[in-house]
Amino acid sequence: MNPFAALRRTPLAWRQTSHRPMRLLAAIAGVSFANVLVFFQLGLASGLYASQKRPLQRLNGELVMVSRRYTNLGEPLNLPRSRLMQALGVQGVEAVTPLYIGKTDWLNRDSREKKQALIFGLAPENPALRIPELEADRDKLLRPDGLFFDTLSKKAAGPVAQVVTKDGFYDTELRGKRAVVNGLFTMGLTFAADINLLTSASNFKTWFPDQSSDDIQLGVIQLEPGVSPQRVQATLESFLDPSVKVLTLKQLEAVEVDHWRNNTSFGLIFNLGVLVGLIVGAIIVYQILYSDVSDHLPEYATMKAMGYSDRFVVGIIVQESVLLAALAFVPSLVLAIGLYAVLANSTSLLIAMTAQRAVAVFALTLTMAAGSGWLATGKLRRLDPADIF
Repeated sequence: MNPFAALRRTPLAWRQTSHRPMRLLAAIAGVSFANVLVFFQLGLASGLYASQKRPLQRLNGELVMVSRRYTNLGEPLNLPRSRLMQALGVQGVEAVTPLYIGKTDWLNRDSREKKQALIFGLAPENPALRIPELEADRDKLLRPDGLFFDTLSKKAAGPVAQVVTKDGFYDTELRGKRAVVNGLFTMGLTFAADINLLTSASNFKTWFPDQSSDDIQLGVIQLEPGVSPQRVQATLESFLDPSVKVLTLKQLEAVEVDHWRNNTSFGLIFNLGVLVGLIVGAIIVYQILYSDVSDHLPEYATMKAMGYSDRFVVGIIVQESVLLAALAFVPSLVLAIGLYAVLANSTSLLIAMTAQRAVAVFALTLTMAAGSGWLATGKLRRLDPADIF
């Protein structure tokens, strides 16, 4: 074979790709659409999973005690508060504080529409969540019917933040009892509810009288400076009742994400979305290249008759598919970044483009395109020049 043949492959592939501008533009648009679909699914999944970790990242401690059967924050299981007291006797533990979690209906006093709210009950003297806004107005949490409202709650909750900013309070009701929003904070929503609320532990028991005063949902363990969380965790696990377990914050976040990814339909939906995007891109690349092969079959037959191997001729088409994928990736990346910005602004989800995701999608695109290119050469690989001439 001509030793310079390999050097001519890329220019030839480029000429084959660009000799019909309209077909090229249509192919780039189609593959870009498929890429944006993949970016959308991956970005939405990442944003939703990251949003699930928001409250957990606010926990005011290094270890968390939960029920052995704990799966996610939206459905916490009770454990006796007395278990927390056992942790105080372990060397390196500085303090423990309970976190109460409950769900109830929130009433929009203007529309009379009800939305589900997630309420966190905190001990004002040592809050289980780090909330900067609470530090400045902790006394407001002590009011018998006082609440703090998450400004990132869904708009269907009503103009709560605007009214509180203007008048200093917002009257509503929870479980048929008067409630007054007299403070605001910013944390962000999860799958668990449409609204986040903070209140004191005593107020929490007022709105959830059916819950035993000895039952808590999470126990937050605070360690002395320099103490290893893993060492204290091992010590606690060695003598605590088997009905409870102690996790680091990273482990708790992993449990949360694992639940939504593997135990619900969300993970399946997102994975199917990515698969659909890749299939759409593969079909588009295959159709374009199959048409190109059919249109230039005599030329390829001539090359094979001249002695060029199947590998060389097929390589032209595969390189053409890779060039097509590379050309389509840049506009799809720009579109995806714009789409992420719109989604983040409209949903308050933590959606942002990352270098890791961009590289992963680019690798998937190249793999998909190369595979489609190879499939499109089926007729070419079976071609016998004698059949053409």
